[in-house]
Amino acid sequence: MISGLRAATVSVADLERSCSFYQDVFAYTRLAEAKVAGREAELLWQMPSGLTGRTAVLGPEGAATGLLRLVEFDEPGEPYWGDYSRAQDYGHYALNIRVRDIHTAVARLRAAGGRSKSEPSHWTVAAGLSAWDSLSYDPDGNVLDVFQLEAAEGSLLADYDGRPSVLQTVAIHVSDARASADFYSALGYVELYDKLVENMESFFRLPPGTGLRNINLYAPDSPSAGRVELAQYVGFPGVQQRDRAVPPHRGILSVSLATDDLAATAALVTRLGGEPVCPAVELDLPPYGRTLAQSFFGPDGEVLEFHQPY
Repeated sequence: MISGLRAATVSVADLERSCSFYQDVFAYTRLAEAKVAGREAELLWQMPSGLTGRTAVLGPEGAATGLLRLVEFDEPGEPYWGDYSRAQDYGHYALNIRVRDIHTAVARLRAAGGRSKSEPSHWTVAAGLSAWDSLSYDPDGNVLDVFQLEAAEGSLLADYDGRPSVLQTVAIHVSDARASADFYSALGYVELYDKLVENMESFFRLPPGTGLRNINLYAPDSPSAGRVELAQYVGFPGVQQRDRAVPPHRGILSVSLATDDLAATAALVTRLGGEPVCPAVELDLPPYGRTLAQSFFGPDGEVLEFHQPY
């Protein structure tokens, strides 16, 4: 069985600054931390030989899914998305976090050193599901989709305690949303919705007439968090960022998923067209501890890191 997204690995310029930001804005706590170094880590994370890093795993107290794994490397890097002038390019793009009140959360984000990209806007996601949505940047320029959800009673997303959430989804810009959805469905994910979003070009900063095909999928073990969100800008093609989305460059480098059988998962991912980044390696890495791990490129160059904990 393959899990929901256990963690997203995000490279930052200053680990302590970024930890403080997410602690101040979302009341996250530091759940684990470690040094990242050695041949196994270099293979798994595509790190240049000799590069080292410090990592901290953050999330709400007691959370085990949808965690944020921040890492600061000992050599400087550049934001691999640059100034986001090519928003249509493919790869892991945004971290989505649910809050009780979007206006309060955005104000807190700005006060902590973040900045806004798009002001809160209301849209209907699906029948019985709508949201106040916003786009912002954290101190490193990573895109945060902070949203306030309005879910009908009985919805998979209706159960919510009001605290800022774990990572609800990690968004991937894709070239073909249907093909990518088929890939993740074959891994065991289930579609929550498939929607063409129109007339929101100003919110997403897109050329007039560009539609957004949005498919949201969840793992059966975690329907309300750690989901995959696929975003295709229809009629606005991009290019993969896999050659730039590597350490020490800054941005969302990968997502981690747990599996109870890494060999079987590797065979499945390869059969579906995934390309191995490295062979399976053994290492100690939070939030898993000692684990057998292997990374793959997904359909649009996004890196998927599979772990079989010991």
